[in-house]
Amino acid sequence: MKYPHPAWIEIDVAQLQQNIAHMRRHIGTSLYCLPVKANAYGHGLTGIAKIAEQSGIDYLGVAHLQEGMKLRQAGIQLPILVLGAIHEDQIVDLIDFNLEFSISSQFKADLVAQHCQKIKKRCRVHLEVDTGMQRTGVRSLTAQKIFHHLKQLDCFDIVGIYSHFATADRPHDPFALQQLRSFKELIQDPLFQGQPLIRHLANSGGTIFFPESHLDMVRPSLCTLGYLPEETPVSLQGIRPCFSLKAKVSYFKVVPGGCGISYGHSHTTSKQTRIVTIPIGYGDGYRRTLSNRAEVLIRGRRFPIVGTICMDQFMVDVGDAEVHVGDEVVLIGRQGHDEISLLEIAKLCDTIPYEILCLFNDRLPRVYN
Repeated sequence: MKYPHPAWIEIDVAQLQQNIAHMRRHIGTSLYCLPVKANAYGHGLTGIAKIAEQSGIDYLGVAHLQEGMKLRQAGIQLPILVLGAIHEDQIVDLIDFNLEFSISSQFKADLVAQHCQKIKKRCRVHLEVDTGMQRTGVRSLTAQKIFHHLKQLDCFDIVGIYSHFATADRPHDPFALQQLRSFKELIQDPLFQGQPLIRHLANSGGTIFFPESHLDMVRPSLCTLGYLPEETPVSLQGIRPCFSLKAKVSYFKVVPGGCGISYGHSHTTSKQTRIVTIPIGYGDGYRRTLSNRAEVLIRGRRFPIVGTICMDQFMVDVGDAEVHVGDEVVLIGRQGHDEISLLEIAKLCDTIPYEILCLFNDRLPRVYN
């Protein structure tokens, strides 16, 4: 394959489509919102959004205005919900780019109303309720008051009301159940009855473990991309990651024993060996923490990273194996009968898999196969 950069992220489109189909069967009649924030968790914002649109996703979710604008500029027509808090200087663009957004205080509601009056336009909003995340959103006790206030202002089309789970990645988690009860009690208030509202709460964990939280719409981003929590039901076991991180061997040399490798000579060869260079580094988002710890796959075999990972490249000890310049290297993903999983890399970095994904930047091209 010919790519503009010797390292790249590869997305298995067929697997992603299969994941979407599995999730669609699981959620039944609920609307399907796919959050694609943080560059679709490293998978590529517009690329994943276009596949989602073609696959019948109902909604896209983003974190902030800029992500929504990029999707509209790429021709995405789906409803897009901005889940993060908004700022006054963003309001006009939110409306002009036909983005739905969250209202989480009367102060913000009044700011939006003022700008709507100036530009003589209406906007589509979702009321965000905090049921225990302590991040953004109005408290349940004041949600009725804010909703009534929004209804009194003639510039708002109130599309939905939603909250967010804090602990739903654990089945039967008592706090998640408490959040679910709190949200259900709120939306059963007579004020919300008879209103054409999209009620939504479930993230990936909620979608999998708390089917009673599906309500009118679910927001399962990470499990759609193939990253399932432990104890996932058998019915969803066909979901797999669609993400691979790959590169090509860029250099080969024979190094005698007793030689230090890379910055600081953090590794010293014990005997004569073959060292190959891989053109990817922490400047691309591949963590320096993986120095002398992680392995890669070349020709279906595992080989260790040796020496400190540099900004743009790192070295691998292939022993006496036959490896050529230009050979494909898998840093995350499957090659032959072996696989280096995202979870394996995350554990070596003492973090969660999602942080690893989000660190890969745009220097790495996304290839959709």
